Amino acid sequence: MCDYLSLQKTNFIFASEDCTGVIPKIIYNVQSNTFIGFVPHLEDGLPKINTFSTESFSKLENWFGTLNKSHLLNLHMIQPMNLDLKSCAPFILSAYGTDNHFTTLDILMRWMTIINQCVKKGVKVIGFSTDCDVRYLRPMRLLMGFFADMPNQQFHLRDNAFYVDIPKSWDWLFMRNHQRIVFFQDSIHLCTKLRNRLLSSKATMLFGDKLISIGHILQLIETPSKLNHNLVKSDVLPKDRQNFVSCEKISNEVVLNELTSIPASEATKIYLEAHKKKNTKQQYFITLPAMFSIEINSHTLVYLVLLVIQHKLPTACLNVPIFNSQTCESTFRSRRAMSGPFSSIVNFTVHQFLQRVKKLSFLNSIKCQASHNNANDSNNKFLFPRHHKQSRTVDSKQISSIASTSIVELTVKALENTILQAYSYASRLVCHVNMYEQHQILSLKQLSKLASFQLQKSRIVDYSHLNQHDPDFDSDSDDSSGEEDEDTTGNCTDNEDSTEDDDDYVSDHFFKVSSTTFQGMRVFDSINPTLAKSYFIVNINGAKKYLHKQTAAWLLSTDKSTLSSDRLKRVMNK
Repeated sequence: MCDYLSLQKTNFIFASEDCTGVIPKIIYNVQSNTFIGFVPHLEDGLPKINTFSTESFSKLENWFGTLNKSHLLNLHMIQPMNLDLKSCAPFILSAYGTDNHFTTLDILMRWMTIINQCVKKGVKVIGFSTDCDVRYLRPMRLLMGFFADMPNQQFHLRDNAFYVDIPKSWDWLFMRNHQRIVFFQDSIHLCTKLRNRLLSSKATMLFGDKLISIGHILQLIETPSKLNHNLVKSDVLPKDRQNFVSCEKISNEVVLNELTSIPASEATKIYLEAHKKKNTKQQYFITLPAMFSIEINSHTLVYLVLLVIQHKLPTACLNVPIFNSQTCESTFRSRRAMSGPFSSIVNFTVHQFLQRVKKLSFLNSIKCQASHNNANDSNNKFLFPRHHKQSRTVDSKQISSIASTSIVELTVKALENTILQAYSYASRLVCHVNMYEQHQILSLKQLSKLASFQLQKSRIVDYSHLNQHDPDFDSDSDDSSGEEDEDTTGNCTDNEDSTEDDDDYVSDHFFKVSSTTFQGMRVFDSINPTLAKSYFIVNINGAKKYLHKQTAAWLLSTDKSTLSSDRLKRVMNK
């Protein structure tokens, strides 16, 4: 990572985390002499490396009987923020199998471990982004102090934490001055959550005295010509819960204009246009996680702008389009596209993904280089095949011009004016749906106090005492795992030497097998001594045999694990 960042001439990064479904299968890796596919044990929130290595068939059999297989792959990506505002390819930081069973403590320690290790390397982590998973929302709020407290931990007061001067008159900003890192919820996933709430059969949402209903869009779809709105019924199909294209289509300007012809559709139009609301009564409003995700994103954006205005961060840190987890999604898509033209298999195991990490990194680099060259030199284009749905990206010229023009105009006063304009716009909306009369609308200060009071009802307090698990107090975990690896290698050497004593050898497992030949299976009477670590020594009907470890994994597997190639089915199963 450090070598890659030095090539990009930056030490500022933004991290993202996401997971995808994989084929739950145990595979033996010859290079590391380990079995990959079991759910690894977590230490400081991160998996222990090379845990599942053994020279005992009985131990492997015990693992198959007691441990869970990884049916998900968790991926960590970093996005460098180039100070020259050039587009940089994302970098794969880590990937490992999981069963999605983890706690808030695991997430907190994972993030803090990554941050502390980066600090030791002179790398500054600006923040993290996830896919709006509700389990990540709690640790985000705890680290931000966003209506959440950790009395026994003060991560935000440690060295290298951010600090900004927040004007005392800003009653509408609910963030602390000190922040260890900032957080963004992936905007695409957030939009799909809002769309899914609109499509939900259990939710009956109101805005003032107007109903927010998908029926208004269906009524629009049934109009004589699709050319007016470009909508079809599949755009409002609730089964596909991650269809972002549908979000774009039902909320574009043409559809919003066409909705004006549908009676009583004002609230639906406002919902699609604003995608924002606050209150309780769960049945009638957007979900609490979605609301907190919106608040976190908006507060983080203001905080980042203050950091840049006060010269605590460079201008490159305002490149908001890269603050998401779409780099993870793109990597998953790229890996599924690597199956080749002669194979219909698009899914992969944990082992197969890890085997292609370097290739994926090169692929991301080539894509980024092609995009950068095409944007800056029309005469020297580096053509790289891209799907048309993935081709709509912001090029480096646009990023540079946006950043250069906005930083000149960026002041605290300009930020305040933007907030006041948003407040004025929201005031007009609530009057339009008869929620308030114009003279009844609260001032921004009064509204901020009311919002703070309502959000206080969802305050969380975590009394976890993490000192014994804190990465700052634990610096030798990698060394200890290395010693274990050395011991394992030593045991392998001892076993190789002991294989020459045929008469004294006693196997750790016995088979009741009637066959004496094993065609198509890697079971041998003798092997090359240099390959001894890849085999178990077993006793079959009183005879010593060498059983390849991958054959042993196949032998202990009771079923054939599969995963649908249909993305919709994978999401539903997940």
